Amino acid sequence: MLRSETYLGTGFQPEKPVGRRREINRIVEAVKPVTRRRSPENLLVYGPAGIGKTTCVRHVFDRMEDETTSKAVYINCWQYNTRPSLLTELLIQLGYPAPRKGKPVDELLSKIQEWLSKNRGVAVALDEFDQLQERTEVIYDLQMLNEDSENQLGIVMVSNQQPSTLKLDPRSRSRLNCQTLQFKPYSTQELIEILEKRVEQAFRPGTVPDEVVEEIASQVAQKSGDCRQALNQLLRAGRKADQAGQRQVVIDDIEE
Repeated sequence: MLRSETYLGTGFQPEKPVGRRREINRIVEAVKPVTRRRSPENLLVYGPAGIGKTTCVRHVFDRMEDETTSKAVYINCWQYNTRPSLLTELLIQLGYPAPRKGKPVDELLSKIQEWLSKNRGVAVALDEFDQLQERTEVIYDLQMLNEDSENQLGIVMVSNQQPSTLKLDPRSRSRLNCQTLQFKPYSTQELIEILEKRVEQAFRPGTVPDEVVEEIASQVAQKSGDCRQALNQLLRAGRKADQAGQRQVVIDDIEE
């Protein structure tokens, strides 16, 4: 019954996110000046988990890499949560050889400044921004790079937390001049559209009736609007039906 579970996993990046046109356009507006050597609009994207924040940012950044000469860098702050590790990862993604461990922050910043001077503008997405240690220092570092370079660096921060809980000192907050973009939980109809597309990709035709998709979407929309939870419920229901040797997923396969 299941052809490919890949399409139901959290790591799958859809070609075009569902129900997020307004949010995608806003992210595009924020990073577009980077492609024209103008001052970018730094943006904080926030909202609960599983509602498309990362998917939309990565979608815009992938398009930016494909359609312009500017560079788009995505960094997950769960993996690179210290000032030196984040700046080192940024350098590596810009194409510099990995610096030796223990390089001073000033030297890392000098290398990034050198890249900006010689190349082009760059947009940097800092996903899971609330997990980053020394947030104030990192923001100050990246903003200072724009002071002496014609090519600009723009920042898109992604967080599950409200802006008021992301503590930055007044100096960094003022220099950042950050705008905000709130993502709201998916509605039942939006979840139905997402699930229908994934059913086409992950299941054999005719094995997942509409009422199963609608029930999962309704349950999840009432509780959280979290797309990941909806996909996980669909996957578990499909596995359960497969193990039972059924020809279709049925309502009883759905776990609360």
